[in-house]
Amino acid sequence: MRYRSLAAACLWLVIAGVAQGQESPSDTCLGCHDFGPDSPVHPMLAGPHGQPGGGTPMSTGGCQACHGSSEGHTKAPTRVSPSISFGPRWSATAQAQDATCLECHEANVARHWRDALHMVNNVTCVTCHDAHAREIKAEGAAGQMELCTTCHKAQQSGMHGLQEMAEFNPACTTCHNPHDDRGPVSEMLDNRSEGCRSCHDLVRMASSEKVSDKAKSYHKVMAQTDRTCLDCHQSIAHAAPDSVPPLIPEPASSRDIALFFPGQADSEWLVSSHPGSQPLRQGTGCQQCHRGDERAMGVARAGDFEPASVDLTASFSLDGGDLVVDLSWRGNALDRQVSLFWGDGSDESVRRGNCFAACHADMPGMSRDRGSQTDKYLWASRAQQQQIGLPAIDKSDDALAAMIREGQFAELWRVGLGAQPSAGDARVLDGTEWLNSGQLSVEASYDDGQWQVQLRRPLAGMPGTISFDQEGKYSLGFALNGQDNPGGRHWVSLPMTFSLPGNDTDFRAE
Repeated sequence: MRYRSLAAACLWLVIAGVAQGQESPSDTCLGCHDFGPDSPVHPMLAGPHGQPGGGTPMSTGGCQACHGSSEGHTKAPTRVSPSISFGPRWSATAQAQDATCLECHEANVARHWRDALHMVNNVTCVTCHDAHAREIKAEGAAGQMELCTTCHKAQQSGMHGLQEMAEFNPACTTCHNPHDDRGPVSEMLDNRSEGCRSCHDLVRMASSEKVSDKAKSYHKVMAQTDRTCLDCHQSIAHAAPDSVPPLIPEPASSRDIALFFPGQADSEWLVSSHPGSQPLRQGTGCQQCHRGDERAMGVARAGDFEPASVDLTASFSLDGGDLVVDLSWRGNALDRQVSLFWGDGSDESVRRGNCFAACHADMPGMSRDRGSQTDKYLWASRAQQQQIGLPAIDKSDDALAAMIREGQFAELWRVGLGAQPSAGDARVLDGTEWLNSGQLSVEASYDDGQWQVQLRRPLAGMPGTISFDQEGKYSLGFALNGQDNPGGRHWVSLPMTFSLPGNDTDFRAE
């Protein structure tokens, strides 16, 4: 009740200005966007960016202070985005979004943002901060723990790996500055190792029988202002650096992959309601946040279905002019099919999301299934109609043919398992067009609970299919259907990468 009262009071002040002849710069925006208690306007007005007075964006420039003049949007709100948009339907570039925030914050907390490692790695201000929230989640220790460990998974167990003590840990920013490229030593020099001292009391340790005389002597050095706890205690705050997979993969010709049950994680959800939708729309791939989380995601989405994940080993090699892919996993003799989904980088959504880019809400079994039996397709094959709510329409045959000539499609390899294994290839654009080109050959066997599958395909593909060369970098995904999980209920991998020489990719060909 207090929250709604505060929001209503802030909104009243805006309206009161209009009533007194002072036209609010946000009047036009509020005419559409203040649609009730669930409107994002209300928490924004109750939050630090919406307070009247004090130089806040709403008090100085209204909605336009952050979103720009947005004249085109006010004239055609369903067809034209605001000048600067922060989602969910539209997203400005990361640079444009950051520039808006830096107009105010480069003078204080974000002085060094343009050189920060987060910025370099395509993390934007709004990846962590929501200006339309009533409370700033990144300010408190608990909020920082939740936000930061989305990517920094080694820290999920808290300080020293003591999960049971994690709720008592100091805030991440006690030792780390996310808006700068300085390391923890620099931060700890400024605050006299505050993060460590929040638990470890040097005075009490000086009189403790559990602390050796040698350690007590060393602790006296901390009286000097140019010393930190890290001078002696290195790499102990969190888990070892090699405890989680690296963000930049080390290429290998063979590696184990965790396939997980994805639930209804279709492309519409990923770029709208998914917490990571903003960085995903701006170019970040799924791996940046979720590498190493596959099994946990499977458990979270599988419900009563078992198993929630399956371990698969994939190996790549060259044999003359052929690419050879070997797959193996422990499974059931009645497993139905295993598939590979390929993109060559020409479609941005496939580069970031791989097969998730071709899985949509209107497909069978998904959230907007209307019985149309829609197959896999890429957004690039659709032309959005001018009014929100109307379904997208297929591009013309001529436009689709031009996209195929330019290589703007994905490719699906599917192996049917059983007594007589079969292999087929398809082109995915406005639908799934099975080519059955004869390029793909397969051998498969099942023995003592173990499947072995080998796929062979010429590097030089036929027209209308992907060709593999030394310069190319390819998106790759794996999927497996068991006896009891057909179609979209398969186990899938996160998007992975492949190149023949292994240039910053997960896989290379040996």
